[in-house]
Amino acid sequence: MLSSWGLMGAAFFGAALAAAMVYGFGAKRKKADPICLILAGSAVSAFLTALSQGISLAFGLSKDLSFWTVGSLSGVLWPQVRGVIPWLLAGAIAGLLLSPKLSLLALGDESAAGLGVNVGAVRVSGLAIVLVLAGVSVSLVGGISFVGLIVPHMVRRLVGADYRRMAPAAMLLGAVLLVLSDVAARMIHAPFDTPVGALVSVIGVPVFLLLTYRNGRVAL
Repeated sequence: MLSSWGLMGAAFFGAALAAAMVYGFGAKRKKADPICLILAGSAVSAFLTALSQGISLAFGLSKDLSFWTVGSLSGVLWPQVRGVIPWLLAGAIAGLLLSPKLSLLALGDESAAGLGVNVGAVRVSGLAIVLVLAGVSVSLVGGISFVGLIVPHMVRRLVGADYRRMAPAAMLLGAVLLVLSDVAARMIHAPFDTPVGALVSVIGVPVFLLLTYRNGRVAL
């Protein structure tokens, strides 16, 4: 029932609401603790997934919602792509411009503040950029979450931890991974479409667990 602009607006509102819930539950004394944010994100994700499934059952949207939840490129049309390109370009450019300050912020709040970084403004700006990019992308293809979990870890091993190199490399590698996964998904059960998000998850879970295991060993 919504136009493409209305769908993007609804997606952005949903992304903002989810981010506010995660940050509200995961931040302690206005300080974002990574472990608390991860736990809050898991809880909010489970709640919103259950809510979405309840809505789909109530209105008979199970099939359409399942494809959108898993993530699929099969129903995307060029007019929809042209509508989101300005938002994606604006978000990408803003992220690249913010990347030097994000590298300083990764050193810790106190170190970044000592180097002249306005920690609060950088964090809010980064969150706004993420909301725009995530909201627009999810409104178009659904949730393909493991691209955002796998690619940064791979890029960090390839180019280092400097966000000035990580950001453009992650954009390129993420696009390549998604295109190759979509081609493979279309070939698995041709002529029927397999949701690309399912294939990315099958690939992403072992890779993510391996990275977590290795990082845990390094920490020990």
